[in-house]
Amino acid sequence: MRRLNLDEEFNALKEFASDDITDGLIKLNVPYGGFLPDIVMYGPEKQAGNTKLVGPAYTIKADAVPPGSVVFVSAPNTVSAAWGRLMTARIKAKGANGIVVDGRIRDLAEIREEGTSSLSAKDYIRPTASNHPVTLNGNYDPPIVIRPGDIIFGDLDGVVCIPRRLLDKVVEMCKANTKIDGGLKEQVKKGISLVEIFAMHRITCGKEDDDHPASWGS
Repeated sequence: MRRLNLDEEFNALKEFASDDITDGLIKLNVPYGGFLPDIVMYGPEKQAGNTKLVGPAYTIKADAVPPGSVVFVSAPNTVSAAWGRLMTARIKAKGANGIVVDGRIRDLAEIREEGTSSLSAKDYIRPTASNHPVTLNGNYDPPIVIRPGDIIFGDLDGVVCIPRRLLDKVVEMCKANTKIDGGLKEQVKKGISLVEIFAMHRITCGKEDDDHPASWGS
């Protein structure tokens, strides 16, 4: 079987949803299934539409952003905005796919056209490092770390960080899981109860798959 290149894997990911990916990452023992809590889509609409954001993480320093990357800004616990319209215009010109901010943003109306505080970043925030691992704000145990090159996937349900080394496995697991889930959905439409479906699935798949996401629903 031919191995997919990175662009093909990104395109494959766009066929799935963030919950498909977190289900796969949980099976691969990634803490929290890679989910980044409390970060939601703000543009082009707030948690609406079919927009999906996919790309390798590049942590801060917009002037050096590689084309096709997703900029991840770590600026927690600040009163000012860490991101606004000028920086958005800059990374757009550099060819970035999008921006994820662990902190406050402003100029939301303009950013949507091309989330919040009215204070500019220039008087309150200074970049300290670029393309280094950053930790998501919050008291998580274990801590949630975003590393350069990890794959960021975002849709209306949330944002997921996929460890780069697991991308191939995640794509294959998503393909298998969505195929199973599609079959279960058809059974539900035929009037079969969830209890019956789960029981049948366990019998078909065997004991070792009792914890498979498709065996307890999505």
